Amino acid sequence: MEECYGREDVKSELLPNNDDYRSLVGSLLYISVNARPDIAAATAILGRKVNHPTEADWVAAKRVIRYLRGTIDRKLVFDGSPLVLTGYSDADWAGNHASRKSTSGFVFMMGGAAISWRSRQQSIVALSSMESEYVSLSEAAQETVWLRRLLTDLGLSQKQPTTLYEDNQSCIAFVRSERVNKRSKHIETKEAFVKDLCAKGVIRLQYLCTEDMLADSLTKPLGANKIAKFSEMMGLVSG
Repeated sequence: MEECYGREDVKSELLPNNDDYRSLVGSLLYISVNARPDIAAATAILGRKVNHPTEADWVAAKRVIRYLRGTIDRKLVFDGSPLVLTGYSDADWAGNHASRKSTSGFVFMMGGAAISWRSRQQSIVALSSMESEYVSLSEAAQETVWLRRLLTDLGLSQKQPTTLYEDNQSCIAFVRSERVNKRSKHIETKEAFVKDLCAKGVIRLQYLCTEDMLADSLTKPLGANKIAKFSEMMGLVSG
């Protein structure tokens, strides 16, 4: 899964007809959104090329199909853990080698399995890894607000702040800082939003090392061992 699927800087011949590619990526998107967070990053990368797919993109898409075929018995299983919402946020800074845009990823866990996840290319070009992490964090914070409201409607109100795990110390320090310098003032609105949620007790930021960061699998291609590890941690088990 960590081969160069969908990379914008890989040179290859354009497909003569992209209808099959569009259909395949559309099917993969449906699967990734509804049941398989482990292919969300791969599918998001492939989705960027639906207008001008190449032979390399087509091969990469079929590689994802082979991966799904080999793990067809995996499914999200809730293990009876306490129904406490927790989230993980991460970003791959300048991961798009053509546009230098970063990729945001987040996943929310409850009852031992993932209930919400997303892998998305950021709309801006982040000027630092901290900024890309902060953009992803603000998106995760918005999802937190929506999920807490939904859970309240379902009778599963979250009494305590929702913990959001972040693996970038500078990002956490930036949220907790009272200062806004000239290098970060252009993201002041997002800063105010996340700080406000922290002050209101809606979210609580906590550092987590990259090796255990679930959202890492939603930002970039990873090797087989890491994919297997994070899939299991997200509640994707065979059976």
